[in-house]
Amino acid sequence: MYAYKSMKIIKDIQSNAQQIQKTISKYGHLAQHHFHFYLNYSRKNEKNVFFEWDGNQGLFAYQRDNIWRVLTDPIALQRSKKKIIFEFFDWTFTHRNIKKIILEDMTEDFWKEIVEAVKSSKFRAAKPSYVLLWPLIDLEDWSEKLEGKKWKRLRNMRNKFFKENQVQIKESYQIKKEDLTQLVFKWEKQRGSTDKVHSLQYLRFINNDFQGCDLVRIMLVNNRPVSINAGWNIPNSRDYYSCIGLYDYSYRNIGEVSYLDELTELKRRNYQLVDFGGSEEKLLAFKMKFHPAAIYKTYTFSVFRK
Repeated sequence: MYAYKSMKIIKDIQSNAQQIQKTISKYGHLAQHHFHFYLNYSRKNEKNVFFEWDGNQGLFAYQRDNIWRVLTDPIALQRSKKKIIFEFFDWTFTHRNIKKIILEDMTEDFWKEIVEAVKSSKFRAAKPSYVLLWPLIDLEDWSEKLEGKKWKRLRNMRNKFFKENQVQIKESYQIKKEDLTQLVFKWEKQRGSTDKVHSLQYLRFINNDFQGCDLVRIMLVNNRPVSINAGWNIPNSRDYYSCIGLYDYSYRNIGEVSYLDELTELKRRNYQLVDFGGSEEKLLAFKMKFHPAAIYKTYTFSVFRK
């Protein structure tokens, strides 16, 4: 369907890190358009493979045996995204014995564009396996004082937490990696097996000293780490992606209090919007406490050859 003469396949990610980051700097525009997130988000037995077009546009992909996974929209101009994804489909299904391609966290408009385009192609798209909702917090509407009726619930949570606990905020380098790792294991146990993918990602960030993060907030109670919040500036914007948020749920309202701390710091750094990350609708209640200004959707689905 499409020629792919301009497509370059990069398997040695580390050696080409500078070029990949240059692509992100030029055309990155989404929360997950981030080099270190891409590195850390591979799953067991997956290999990172970066696809590059014309030297300045690209696609995050992973390969495990005969299944490929693409992470979010291409890092490209809006008008080039469909061409890029269909060249990837064409090369993958033509040159490999591929079972399916999983497209993860595609923005709603791009998902609709793909679904419509495959109708007249040699591919077919399955129904979404899941849809995530991503709340955006407008820091123009945010005040550390949490004044007014709107913020009363969170204000009371925060005040009670600080009254009952001896709280410190420290940099990640001030905390032993072993202590942060133990916090991840405890969080995983409290949350259940559904978060194993995320726990592996968090452990990699810890082991790599949170490389690529623009903000890392470690909250301690009685000199023990009880929460980690971290993230980065979304490329070509004044917005921030709060990617990492994990807690010791033994402490009541630790999630709310640690997010309040993160938002306060982000406001001081003059960010505009804070992306709180994707959640399934049934798990969205926690993030709604922060009164998001908007919510967008992403779709995860699979594409097959007809």
